[in-house]
Amino acid sequence: MPSMKVEGDSDGDGDMSGGDTERSGGSSRGPDRDSSAEEADEPDSDDSSEMDESECERRRNECLENLADLEHQFSVLREQLYRERVSRVEHQLGEVRGGRSQEYLGPLRRLQENMRVRIEVAGVLKQMRIDNIKHKFEAEEQAAHQHFKWVLKSVFTTTIKITVTKTKGTTNPHLASVVD
Repeated sequence: MPSMKVEGDSDGDGDMSGGDTERSGGSSRGPDRDSSAEEADEPDSDDSSEMDESECERRRNECLENLADLEHQFSVLREQLYRERVSRVEHQLGEVRGGRSQEYLGPLRRLQENMRVRIEVAGVLKQMRIDNIKHKFEAEEQAAHQHFKWVLKSVFTTTIKITVTKTKGTTNPHLASVVD
């Protein structure tokens, strides 16, 4: 059967825990001090209220001074943070303008590569369009030349037919009067 601990029994080593010591010591002295403090406050109730008001006013003024000091420190820190940010931005801007900023150089390289590729593609496209225009010109020129040859041949053939017809008509007297 497990043993039960009785108040006042120790664990066997004879020591009391720190919490038990304070409680036991505090309980014997506590009521005596509290009762004497209460007795001292009772007769001076008017003076204590005035003292409380002056104490409150003093503490209020202290708190207001602390608040003003904290507000001043906050504004100083805010200004300092602002100046640090401005100097950091100016430093970064100087690096960008000087071409040393890694945040700037990486995107700049990509943009330059894209620009190079686009210029190359635009050059190839331009050359293809020029070649296309040349081919169209050559095709039109060839078509015009072939049309010219066909018209020339047609006119030549017609002229020969007319000439042959006139020639035959002059040798034949009956036809000569008809052809004129």
